[in-house]
Amino acid sequence: MGRRGSISEEQVFEAADALVAQGKEVTPTALLSSLGSGSFTTIYKHLSAWESSRASAVTDRAAVIPEAVLSAFGAAWRAATAEAGKEVLAVKEQAAEDVAAARTQFQEALQTIERLETESEADATRLESLSAKVAELEKSLHQSENERAALKATCEQLQHQVKSQESDLARVHKESESERKRHQEELAEARKDKDAAIKESAELRGKANTLEAQNKDLLTRLSERGDK
Repeated sequence: MGRRGSISEEQVFEAADALVAQGKEVTPTALLSSLGSGSFTTIYKHLSAWESSRASAVTDRAAVIPEAVLSAFGAAWRAATAEAGKEVLAVKEQAAEDVAAARTQFQEALQTIERLETESEADATRLESLSAKVAELEKSLHQSENERAALKATCEQLQHQVKSQESDLARVHKESESERKRHQEELAEARKDKDAAIKESAELRGKANTLEAQNKDLLTRLSERGDK
């Protein structure tokens, strides 16, 4: 919402003359509608000048009294004029008071209109400022939404990586468990083979000792036979 455009006295005069030519009443509202812009205070000021220029251009035709009538009714005319003058003076005084009161009310109305127009312009300025702030907030919101979408995508990617790593860890753990069991089985088998080897070695050692004793006994007997 922008400020009201400034209008000149000439523009108001031309618009007022155009309304008169169209047979329309010349009012501030009609002038504002015809001009399309401007403030009521400026229009009122130029309208008053236009009305003053029209009033000065209009000349009252003087009433011409025929000579015959003037002679016959001179005295009556003067008496009526004097009486009418008193009434006219009273009317003029009352009219002057009414005009003064009307002008006071009119000036108060103009001041009110001017104040409202000033407040309207201030509101327009505040509205423009608020509109700019709203646009900035919308831009920030759009940027935040983009950042949130990017963070969401990153989070989803990290979650996928975590799941993948968990799967790999489970697979490695399973393989490690299988390898551990295999090693345990091999170790048990090796221990079994060791025990069997120890047993076999003991048996062989026993047999060797027996053979050695038998051999020694045989040698002794052979020696004894040789001595005989």
